Amino acid sequence: MDWQELDRELEQGHIAPVYLFYGSEGYLQERALKYLKERLIPPEAESFDYQELDGRELAGTAIAMLAVTLPALAERRLVVIKNPADETWKDTSLLAYLAGPEPSTCLVFVVAGSIDKRLKAMKEIANAGREVEFSPLREEELATWLAREARQEGYTLPPAAARLLARAGGDLRQARNELAKAMTCTGSPGIITPAVVQALVPEVEAENTIFQLVDGLGNRQAARAIGLLRRLLARGEAPLGIVAMLARQLRLIYQVHLAGGNKNLAAQLGVKPFVARKAAAQARNFSLAAAGQALEELLKVDTGLKTGQGEPGPLLEQAIWTITARGEH
Repeated sequence: MDWQELDRELEQGHIAPVYLFYGSEGYLQERALKYLKERLIPPEAESFDYQELDGRELAGTAIAMLAVTLPALAERRLVVIKNPADETWKDTSLLAYLAGPEPSTCLVFVVAGSIDKRLKAMKEIANAGREVEFSPLREEELATWLAREARQEGYTLPPAAARLLARAGGDLRQARNELAKAMTCTGSPGIITPAVVQALVPEVEAENTIFQLVDGLGNRQAARAIGLLRRLLARGEAPLGIVAMLARQLRLIYQVHLAGGNKNLAAQLGVKPFVARKAAAQARNFSLAAAGQALEELLKVDTGLKTGQGEPGPLLEQAIWTITARGEH
């Protein structure tokens, strides 16, 4: 199911005993977790009946033991396990728990990226609970979402203003922040005009857009990446510079696979920690082989541009489609 279906279920009061939240839209994951916490855990019970843990540091047996612990003050416990290690999904104790989860616990696994649906654990979760994908919103979906967010605050965000915010907002978290600025500027609840949005959210500078393009490719968002590519080329951005930036990110993704879960990933890659974290998250969207093939695609573009074998736009767009289609295969 997707996050919108989850929203409808939670609004109706249906809360499953186990969830798998996966995908690259972390803001929506956080909102869903916040809603579950508000529904299940009263403030006085938080210290006893709510746990949020790093799954990379927990074995499947430990997760199963946490999940069978009975609530102390709340009616149900909420246990959140973020980014479990690959071997955790194969743990027999965890598989046994997933086959018959404790009804007084809501166990939520959160994965920042894709997941191998062929694993037995995924089948058990699908049978006992819900698998929920949190994918980035396309531009038109983001505009609709922003309009709904504005309505909930008492504001009206017309389609033209919503589209401007969606184009300038970047990811969902940033877009929501820009909406908050527009609401503050408008003052009391009313109509947020396109003029207000244009004044507050100037067109994204090329430097920001190139990083958004890199993220679009790393997150396998072909349509978004191509849209950003066209904007960059229309501004006169050097095609070979774009190729270099995309290749740099794909090399980092490739190196993440070679690192094999090294805890000092940033040092090994020679980048800042936040860059390493982003590369590690995006590496979930590409296998080692797919990352290598993606680099080969960009090498073809580089050669084509230098030898005059085609126009920059079509060459780069075809490469993006090919790379994002391969993804984790």
